[in-house]
This record gives sequence, C-alpha cells and structure tokens, in this order.
Amino acid sequence: MSDAAKSPSQTRLLLAQFLFAHNLDIETLYKALGADLAASDNEAVSHMAGIIDGIMMATAKIRQHGVDNWAKS
Repeated sequence: MSDAAKSPSQTRLLLAQFLFAHNLDIETLYKALGADLAASDNEAVSHMAGIIDGIMMATAKIRQHGVDNWAKS
C-alpha cells in the first residue's frame, strides 16, 4: 500500500495485521483505548473480526502446507 491516505477498509486491514502480529485481540485494543466494544460500529468490528480470522486461517495453512501450497488445501 502506498503512503497516500488509506480508506477505512485499508486502515482496518493494517490494524488487523498489527493486532495479529502482536497477538492482540480487538477487545484488548478497544479496552486500551477506553472504548466500549458494545457501543462501537458493528460493521467495522465485524469486518476486523473477519480479517483477523482470515489471517489466522491463512497463517495456519501456510505453516501446515508451505507458502506454495497453502491455498490448494
């Protein structure tokens, strides 16, 4: 991604990558920011959860099958 302004979707993807890399869940982030997850934008929270799930699944498959074959299984 370039240094240009990021869309909300791109920003959520970058944030999900950061959270995954540092083994943090979204609730921990919201608590650290003093935000109430229940009062947050449901669509954004759902999108973040989906991205994190996808990253976790892809990482597990890459570890199991290797980079070249992870998407085939």
